[in-house]
Amino acid sequence: MVFPVFGGNVDAVADEKLDEQELIIEDNDTLIEEDTDSIEIDVQDDVLSGESEEIIMEEGYVVAGDDAGITYSNDISLQKAAFSVGLDKVQVEAGSLVKSGAEANSSNYLNMAFSAHWELGSTWEAQLAGRVDGYSQSGKQTLDRTQLDYGESFIRYRREDIRFTFGTQKIIWGRIDEQSPTDRLSVVDLSRFNLDDHQDRRRAAPAVQLEYFQGAGKFDVVWLPKFRAAKLPGRKSIWSSINQQKGELLGMEPSSRMSAIVSGSRFTEHTPHGDGGGAIRYSHSGADFDYALTAQRVRQSTPYYELVSFGRFKARYPRSWVAGGDIGFEALDAAWSFEAAWLSDVPVTKTDISYTTVEGVSWAAGAEFHPGDGDVRVNLQLIGTNLIDAPRVLDRTEIYTLNGAVDIPFAHERWRVNTRFFIGLDKKDIYINPELAYIGWEPHEIYLANHYFTGSAGTIGGYHQDHSLVTLGWRAKF
Repeated sequence: MVFPVFGGNVDAVADEKLDEQELIIEDNDTLIEEDTDSIEIDVQDDVLSGESEEIIMEEGYVVAGDDAGITYSNDISLQKAAFSVGLDKVQVEAGSLVKSGAEANSSNYLNMAFSAHWELGSTWEAQLAGRVDGYSQSGKQTLDRTQLDYGESFIRYRREDIRFTFGTQKIIWGRIDEQSPTDRLSVVDLSRFNLDDHQDRRRAAPAVQLEYFQGAGKFDVVWLPKFRAAKLPGRKSIWSSINQQKGELLGMEPSSRMSAIVSGSRFTEHTPHGDGGGAIRYSHSGADFDYALTAQRVRQSTPYYELVSFGRFKARYPRSWVAGGDIGFEALDAAWSFEAAWLSDVPVTKTDISYTTVEGVSWAAGAEFHPGDGDVRVNLQLIGTNLIDAPRVLDRTEIYTLNGAVDIPFAHERWRVNTRFFIGLDKKDIYINPELAYIGWEPHEIYLANHYFTGSAGTIGGYHQDHSLVTLGWRAKF
């Protein structure tokens, strides 16, 4: 069948004809029926519009009308358009901090993501994407910032067994959701710390990726031709990893000496020149279990601050060898995941305030299940980080946490309660994020959430314990 609209051609192919079909046209369109097999078509108002569209069907039907928006059923598929452009995501959020000791009263956020996509035949495709982020903070420390950034913008060549992508990409490896040990290629977005989901806490970076498919296996080869550092919040933001008012650095044990140095120092964050490294990975999907193995030589995207002279800290992005893998399988009515990685160079600060690197391991074990085979989803993850043969350091040498999420839809899946959390097992370190969302207006969601932090000194919960907040927002993904 051929449907000429605005001078272009759109091909629809019917895989098989049904024995009994009917043609339905709405909005006062002309209907002509034949005794031959027919096709069911719903004409809508909001897809395409024009003064004189005409739809010509090879079976002999002619439909003309003022509006020619069409959806297809009965095994009719519409060939993908050669070009598409649009809005991919919108989020508007207002947040109010609940602790009197906080440096701010409110923390608000706006995000819009958009893209244009081309299908250049069956083997080539291209995409151009961008995003706008707005941050607003009121109180003792005010902040107003609007930033434009690129998204995943690339040119891709694809065949049945090969896919080659050149451009800016998000490459997220690993099986564990929140803190994947082998996820070392992706660029971390720390602009809102951990308020967003894991996928939304990553930014696109320049990359060249070759994917080769062979049966149930897949080879990945990646090179990062230009290093991109993590997206950091403004220095006045409550989500900054540097708190000079209190003299604290996130992840480092506080002390009176260190507090005095941090409070009176200057911090520089010059991104190093050159490439970000490279990596290879082999993954396999089997009937009994899935697994992946990886070897990487990469820079970490998050900065580590070294005291290079009295009164001056410099951001370091050390290169490290990474060797690791993951495995997943189903047993006992649950999906089980295990993942681990060895790192050759983990940055630390010794007790004499000097900088060095040591070996380390990160590991995780997770289980996802639906209690009673219902709609409730539970995801639990045990995560550990250990430094190997570390000298006396100000950093934590062992970290053990229980992470997870519980997702509960209700009221005919028009509402949802989702709770994300992490709980420290070796030290008091707590983050709980319950959220109530109305999801009956797809693709839009209206949500009310609480982000609660508490913990001991030197932990994430302790560092952000004055930053607990309640948020109200709207988001949509198109």
